[in-house]
Amino acid sequence: MFNDRGGAIHDHYRPLRAKPLCLLEENRLEAHLHLAEGYVSRAFCIKPLEFFAHTRGPKHVCHARQLIMYLAHVEFGLSLAVVGRRYLRDRSTASHACKKIEIMREDPFFDELVGEIEALITLRRDPLFGTTIWGA
Repeated sequence: MFNDRGGAIHDHYRPLRAKPLCLLEENRLEAHLHLAEGYVSRAFCIKPLEFFAHTRGPKHVCHARQLIMYLAHVEFGLSLAVVGRRYLRDRSTASHACKKIEIMREDPFFDELVGEIEALITLRRDPLFGTTIWGA
């Protein structure tokens, strides 16, 4: 910004204006992630809290956790380190989960299930994220 004499005006409020958008993006992303956890827990007939268990749990819980880690990384673009921390796992565990789900997607039934969940949770049609992240 410049004043009427061409000198620069320091805008001390600029960081305050940028902050709400960042907070809005964080909250919106958290809401989409929460929806994803709900859809995955419903598909696998588990409680959403089981994603955060310290133990591996039964096989179907492990597969559900792997799927939510995959969606968090692939669909929402979260880093493997962030995904691992969210679900109380290591980054390498999140990486393994993504690889495992990619292999499991070769099964047409499972691929259709994942595709339906992706369609429900996508950020691509979200007005806040659609133009800024993916350019949709």
